Amino acid sequence: MAQEGHRYAEFESRKYDPLRPQYHEGVKTMKGMGYTWDDFLEHFPAFIGHFGLARLLTLYELYKQTLEVSGHIAEMGVYKGSGSLLFGKLVRLFEPSSMTMVHGFDWFEGMATTAEEKYVDSGSYTEKYERVLQLVKAQGMDNVVKIHKVDATKDLVPFFEEHAYMQFKIVFLDAGIYEVTKASIEAFWPRITPGGILILDQYNHELSPGETRAVRDVLPNAKVRTLPFGWMPTAYIVKE
Repeated sequence: MAQEGHRYAEFESRKYDPLRPQYHEGVKTMKGMGYTWDDFLEHFPAFIGHFGLARLLTLYELYKQTLEVSGHIAEMGVYKGSGSLLFGKLVRLFEPSSMTMVHGFDWFEGMATTAEEKYVDSGSYTEKYERVLQLVKAQGMDNVVKIHKVDATKDLVPFFEEHAYMQFKIVFLDAGIYEVTKASIEAFWPRITPGGILILDQYNHELSPGETRAVRDVLPNAKVRTLPFGWMPTAYIVKE
């Protein structure tokens, strides 16, 4: 069974199989109930699944832990912009006078999978760079959220050579590929302020084994934590 460019495997991705039929039947029913765009936007808790809500709450709880830590916020793997825009709106709410900004990085060409990512389709999770920029601007968030079109394996080093001062309090890695995750950790970890957090979307998960391998290779002694109510992101590391 494929969904959003991936196929379910046999372990982590199958853990909640019993919940899927009810969820999909519920979505099918809601689609025929005549709700409007305004309904979905203004009353989204009435429609969102509890796993989707868990994702939002995980990012919110980790963000709250960094409120007194200096630095920007980065997301590697922007896709449709939900992570970057969520962080941007949290900054608007909780840091209205701060200099904190959100920097989203993506190459906007979808997943460049290898044999290791055998359950994810190459080219999946693709979004148009211009549409994400338009989405950010339409909400008046372009002074807080900056989206960068980069290849992490090639462009992060020159990016930080040009912006050598940058420090981060949150780095959210949601790329899933070993080479991208490894290059991102190598580039961002020295720039995470002590007390800041590296968030891992699919650590210890069969759909993105390269993420776990990259952490083992670059940060072999890191203490990897999780939030007990969380789903994905699955893990995080606090820089001591």
